[in-house]
Amino acid sequence: MKRAIILPAVAIILLAVYAGPYLLLLLLAIPIGYFFVNRLEKAAPKRITYATIEEVEAKYGQPDDAVVLNATRANELQALMLFYKALDKVIVCGEEMRLSDMEGVMMKNMATPYTVDEYAVVIAMKDKQRPTIHLRVGYDAALAGEIASQIDKHVTKEL
Repeated sequence: MKRAIILPAVAIILLAVYAGPYLLLLLLAIPIGYFFVNRLEKAAPKRITYATIEEVEAKYGQPDDAVVLNATRANELQALMLFYKALDKVIVCGEEMRLSDMEGVMMKNMATPYTVDEYAVVIAMKDKQRPTIHLRVGYDAALAGEIASQIDKHVTKEL
């Protein structure tokens, strides 16, 4: 036990003698930085997620509107957006968010020169830790535009 304390103490003293007192200040800054990073992580709001549509309906009831992001998985929560306007809630792919935090919606072509063009709907958020949400909606540009306009209809009514 004593050896575990004596060795780092001798190492710090030798560093201070040979490298100067500025290195000691750096050694003090590392634990302080670690403390603040851990504190910020603990203070971050917890994200509420749901696994099934039944869980959401048991808590909030029937949604005011639903937008299907992927028609082949329309009965799964991971392919839906459920809107609860009176409660200011929206369930996006199983994650609960506030409808008033949404600022804007746009359609984006995610293609690169080497891949087929897949489209996404990008939602701008007021949340600083998560400024955008990218929702992949498939390979049809018209369908992606329709999904973006359905979501935008709900977002602009909130503004």
